[in-house]
Amino acid sequence: MKKKWTMLGGAVGISSVMMIASGVSAFASTSGYDAYKSALKNTGTLQNVSVQTQASLQDNGKTLASAEGSFKVSLDTQTASGSADLKTNGSAQSVDFYKLKDQAVLKSSNDNTYYVEQELSHGKNKKDQKEKFDPQISQQAETVIDALVGNLKDYVEVDTKSNGSKAISANLDQTQIPAVVNAIAPIVIKHVSSQDHDGEQKDGDKNEFPLNRDALQAAAPKLTQDIKIEKVSFQADVTAANYIQHQEADVTISGKDASGAAHQIVVHVQADLSGYNTTKPDTIDLSGKKVQQLEHHRFGKHGETESVK
Repeated sequence: MKKKWTMLGGAVGISSVMMIASGVSAFASTSGYDAYKSALKNTGTLQNVSVQTQASLQDNGKTLASAEGSFKVSLDTQTASGSADLKTNGSAQSVDFYKLKDQAVLKSSNDNTYYVEQELSHGKNKKDQKEKFDPQISQQAETVIDALVGNLKDYVEVDTKSNGSKAISANLDQTQIPAVVNAIAPIVIKHVSSQDHDGEQKDGDKNEFPLNRDALQAAAPKLTQDIKIEKVSFQADVTAANYIQHQEADVTISGKDASGAAHQIVVHVQADLSGYNTTKPDTIDLSGKKVQQLEHHRFGKHGETESVK
């Protein structure tokens, strides 16, 4: 459960994942690379933080889907709260969530039910369950990423301001993106776009959490041929205290669908951080509210509706 809400609230890594997935890691060994790596590590030491996120998917200049989220995350208390809004092909849906110490609570804008998932202890106490940070594994992962980056580090630039803050960026066109990345990209993209949307909310299905979690994937055109990454750009703003304040990434992909129609897809993600070590997640009182119990780690199946007294 901790991994689930940490990933949901920890939008610090969204654009970094995008960069690594496209072969352009924001970790590096030049000044720009080191500057971002240092800021990322320092931001990772925060006990709590507020994060605002945005994402969009465009095809041939038309926005097919967009998402916005606002989260409060506290690692020291193992709690989080937030909301997310998603628009796809003209339809909108939203969800509020709360991560308490022993349960997660979700509420869709589609109804007044609060969906609760209990955290299982598996017979161990909470203290024993906490995930432990292993510096050695972290260092090994960092070494592997540094090796994979290779000469891409040369494209990471840093501009240090007079107040000590930094602007870090990387921009690559098709000629600068490694051939191996564009060789692997079609395989990955085809695989992702061909996945069944078994998490989608079915009309009239009362046994599903009322949120289409596959909407972004379903909205994307399914590319089948001539797939390649055209352009990747990344930028981050780092405070004088060496915390990431803003970061965003754009990936442009071209290709054709099964009918031969050409597509140019642009994926944009960004995150803004604030409230460093001063953020307190919101809580929820379920007394008197309509509550639906969810099975652990699943949104599709749940128990009977009940009222919490």
